[in-house]
Amino acid sequence: MQKEFQPLVDNAMACVKEYFSKRFLAAYLHGSLNYGDAIPNISDMDCYIVIKDDLNDDDKAWISDTENSLQNKYPIINGIHLSTHSAEEVKKDAYTRFMLKYNSSLYNGVDVVELFNTEEFGVINPDKLAAKSRLKFAKQCFSDALDGKQPACTGELPKNTYYTARKFARYFVIIEGAYWLMSINKFNSFKKEQVLMDLRENCSGFNDVLNLVEKVLLNPVEAGISHEEFLVKISPFMLMIFESISNI
Repeated sequence: MQKEFQPLVDNAMACVKEYFSKRFLAAYLHGSLNYGDAIPNISDMDCYIVIKDDLNDDDKAWISDTENSLQNKYPIINGIHLSTHSAEEVKKDAYTRFMLKYNSSLYNGVDVVELFNTEEFGVINPDKLAAKSRLKFAKQCFSDALDGKQPACTGELPKNTYYTARKFARYFVIIEGAYWLMSINKFNSFKKEQVLMDLRENCSGFNDVLNLVEKVLLNPVEAGISHEEFLVKISPFMLMIFESISNI
């Protein structure tokens, strides 16, 4: 995590632990803050909180108030999401545990993924079955983006077209590329550097696309490509991985 965001995350975690007290189990950080490439005043904060019991109305009101209060105190971030769930929800949702394990970092508390990733509660592994199970959702998200609609996978899109291109680079090429790597048993990580390296090694004919993605992720303003143009550029790659996964 970049040092400029550390005070925000530390304060948010302290608030969560103080409020939930003995009910608190764990806090996981994911998204750009987790990977150390958040953009000041553009990126949001995504945190997955696990507590022992169900949320009540007072809890929901406190979460909303705290998100707003932290946002006002730390304008460096563009949206704070303290997504809070019960341990029972985590037990029942193997896909959530999969994402917490492979695409998040435990920031505080106990690792509930290790507690509940058992045959009793279900386990999802980074393999072709995981890739196949996500395919319909991924294709719909990409189709919506092409149609100018808000994709369900990205959260709120930035107003700046270059930063929207960056978000599409992460959510489509990096994340869906990682699922394609799962489908061919070559997955190592959701980290963008690792995914790009693995895609270059295992996916011939798309170096121009991957080079463009790398530029957009590094500096979207300098790359200077609108999100509409970016989607057109990556479409052949996306269609290839979708077809490949559907045929496994």
